Amino acid sequence: MTSDWIDRNDLSVYVLSGATKAFERETKNRLKKLKEDAGFVRLDGELADWVVARVQGHKRSSRGRTPATKALWRAFRAIAAAQYHLRDDDEKSAELRDLRDRIERLWHETSPQPQE
Repeated sequence: MTSDWIDRNDLSVYVLSGATKAFERETKNRLKKLKEDAGFVRLDGELADWVVARVQGHKRSSRGRTPATKALWRAFRAIAAAQYHLRDDDEKSAELRDLRDRIERLWHETSPQPQE
């Protein structure tokens, strides 16, 4: 999911229930007809579960976070802010995006899962 269109300002996320496999094909075809540079991604199971948990209001308790995950989250936010401020410098912005993505992966790997 590291396509260029993921970093665009006009990104929207929808949560659908009961969509068939044919719906995905139809949606992709319709997007191609409407807008040539539109993109479509189906989330993997783990990320979809996380999105559904967030929509249902399940959040990680701040008491359940470890000092390491708290520090990684602060680092992620700081790098995201730096990337925003350096968005006109393509080289630095790309380097910061890579670093931010690596920190986010580490944060997800070490962070406790939300309680249901």
